[in-house]
Amino acid sequence: MELIFVALMISFLSLDITIAFQVLISSPIFSGPLIGWALGDVSLGFELGFLFQLLWLSKIPAGAYIVPEGNIASMIAVALVILLKGSGFPNTTLMLVFVEAIFISYLGALLTLFYRKLNGKIFNRMMKEVELIHFNIMLILEVGSTLIYFTAVFFLTYVSLMLTLAFLPVLIQAIGSLFENQFVIVKPVILGIGLASVYPILREVLQKVSGRSFEKS
Repeated sequence: MELIFVALMISFLSLDITIAFQVLISSPIFSGPLIGWALGDVSLGFELGFLFQLLWLSKIPAGAYIVPEGNIASMIAVALVILLKGSGFPNTTLMLVFVEAIFISYLGALLTLFYRKLNGKIFNRMMKEVELIHFNIMLILEVGSTLIYFTAVFFLTYVSLMLTLAFLPVLIQAIGSLFENQFVIVKPVILGIGLASVYPILREVLQKVSGRSFEKS
């Protein structure tokens, strides 16, 4: 039941990415603490949310461009790290979950691509119903489109959580007993990757700001 609840929560938050709300609650910095609260560890949820926020901040799905689905992957990763924190090897757990999150982000990108194609067909059907003034059918199509995305994310999340919790603990014990101390660098590495990915954005902003200041002077 706990996995189902977490999967439902992640699926609901994922609607904020493109389907509804649009208040950034699906961003790791906000969704991380929420998932942490649901699983009884807000501070760890916030810490992981901050790390993953930097990691995916520069990935913007502009136009038709499909990027790795970092928000969904980050929410699943936060849930997994918290659920597996009793393993006794926190650094190894984070390293393995981080690698898995990258894989899940690409699965999420494929899901987004599939949904966009399906949504295009739903949109074409809706335009026909608009011409015929069939508002009930339009409502069904709109709600159905949202439920399809919700269900797809739920399935991806639940299967990822279930399979990971079934097989990853054994791998954590095997690898952690050998390399736990070495994996202490995992958090700094994730932070470094995140800062490196954000740097071009910050540099461009600073250049524009300094350019405007120079023009005014």
